[in-house]
Amino acid sequence: MTRYAVFLRAINTGRRRIKMADLAAAYRDAGYADVATFLASGNVVLSSARPPDPAALSSVVAQSFGFESEAFVRTGHDLAAIIEHNPWPEPDALVEVSFLEREPLPDVARALKAVVEPPEALAVRGAEAFFLREGKGIETLHKEATTAKMLGQVTTRRGMRTVRDMHERFFSD
Repeated sequence: MTRYAVFLRAINTGRRRIKMADLAAAYRDAGYADVATFLASGNVVLSSARPPDPAALSSVVAQSFGFESEAFVRTGHDLAAIIEHNPWPEPDALVEVSFLEREPLPDVARALKAVVEPPEALAVRGAEAFFLREGKGIETLHKEATTAKMLGQVTTRRGMRTVRDMHERFFSD
């Protein structure tokens, strides 16, 4: 069995409220093992004999809670690579990671990077986009909806601290 991190889109925003204990129970009932949640924002860790299908993971949410929530699956190795390739690793940097469905075409990634205005910055690596924000609020130019629209795909975003903490807690054996 391999352990996977699952990042669900738009959990506990607006009317899309789920208790994390209920979310974990839904995935256990769907046959996944070693299920745990992290924070109250749709971060799930689970074990499976084969890589979980994102559509099947999303279906569990739809069937159990009555709304769609796209799932983004990463391995512990993937999380380690995200942490290792963070272009702004200094401790005070406010870095967010957008998980993408697939790696964007190079011209699309360049177009996204071109509209970011300093002091903010963006870097794309594989199926993740890294954002360096200035300040602590959500006043950043690149809200998740902007990123998704420009990339032409669904995304979900987490802070680098969340990614790092999940990796340390669940994948650092």
